Amino acid sequence: MSYTPSAPDLKTELADRIRSHRKNRDNGGRYFSPHVKVREEAGRFTAAGEAEVTVEALVSFSTKYVYDNPGSHDEHRIAVGAVAKCHGNGCVAPDFEKNHAGHWLLEDDADKTAESSLPLVQAAREWAQSHAEKCRAQPYTGR
Repeated sequence: MSYTPSAPDLKTELADRIRSHRKNRDNGGRYFSPHVKVREEAGRFTAAGEAEVTVEALVSFSTKYVYDNPGSHDEHRIAVGAVAKCHGNGCVAPDFEKNHAGHWLLEDDADKTAESSLPLVQAAREWAQSHAEKCRAQPYTGR
């Protein structure tokens, strides 16, 4: 029997990225950047005109300086979202973006934070699939 690889679980991938970012911060890692956006591919569709429509889950890390009298500190935040983009040449409506209204702290449970992005990714996938069914844009060939 042959092995057929399947796509990794998106929730697990995002949670691992959050944990990795947290670990870099906690270890004083030299690769820690307080403001970074992580993209994980969540789907790919071929449009009717053979252009490609991709879906990505977004995790944005940011830092806000919190002013409080006893001791001021940095608050490391996470925002989640999803984006779909048509890569067709001549597409008239190539973008879709959905973001969560709030934010989570880097110290919060990574699994719950990653899970909060799943409805946004599902909305982006639905848009991408419906767009792929009707988009007649041709793939860009790099003139």
